[in-house]
Amino acid sequence: MKTVFLANNSGSAKFIANRLHEKGLLDATIIEEASAKTKTKVFREVKSISWGKIPEKTLDLCSIWIYSKLAKRYIEKHLLKPNNIKTFPKGIALHRVKNASGLQCLSILKSLAPELIIVFGTSILKPKVLSIARRYTLNIHGGIVPKYRNVHSDFWAVSKKDFKNIGTSIIHLDPGIDTGDIAIQDLVEINSKDTIFSIKKKNIELSLQLITQAIEMVKAENLPKIQQKKLVNSFYKTPGFIDFFRLFTSKYNNTEHFS
Repeated sequence: MKTVFLANNSGSAKFIANRLHEKGLLDATIIEEASAKTKTKVFREVKSISWGKIPEKTLDLCSIWIYSKLAKRYIEKHLLKPNNIKTFPKGIALHRVKNASGLQCLSILKSLAPELIIVFGTSILKPKVLSIARRYTLNIHGGIVPKYRNVHSDFWAVSKKDFKNIGTSIIHLDPGIDTGDIAIQDLVEINSKDTIFSIKKKNIELSLQLITQAIEMVKAENLPKIQQKKLVNSFYKTPGFIDFFRLFTSKYNNTEHFS
């Protein structure tokens, strides 16, 4: 079964891609470069705010930048280095594109003619991409849907002390944002020593476990499709300065709150 991994250029994506390749479950990787996504997002953010809110928005952008750098450093130290992972897997095709829904990516996907496309951390995909895979297009979402949709689901769950809803969902992609049918999902096991960053690492490892299970289910033709319940207030945006301040100055990072 020809399988393509369409992902962002992150350490988490490198980990998942390498492990899937080692298991013989991956045929090609397409990476959406982060620079184009970041520039577009920042431009959109700046364009939409008034002059009076520029200081607040600057704090928000600086906060998510620092948080992302800290998370990246933790993943590199505790997940990539111990597994000797530095790059995306060698021995299979590797393509880099500016936009996962752009003409270049569409052309590559059509030439690869995959039966299964696995999506991880890209920009929102247009319907023309979703229709290419002959069998399924599955999304690895690092959150429990329908309760936590969109971005930074583990952060928001920890922030709300909702420790029983931290995990990963494998979703059948549709044109919405994390609204597709659920294929499989599970929770991260949290202990008294965990922090927001160690939880993120565990969630990446769980993501690999679940997508591996999902691939085997596709092969066996028994992959579930469970319709999501509709919940209000389940769509979360990128956290800002106030959100980070509340998390890191509270007792959320004390071990007792994770037990």
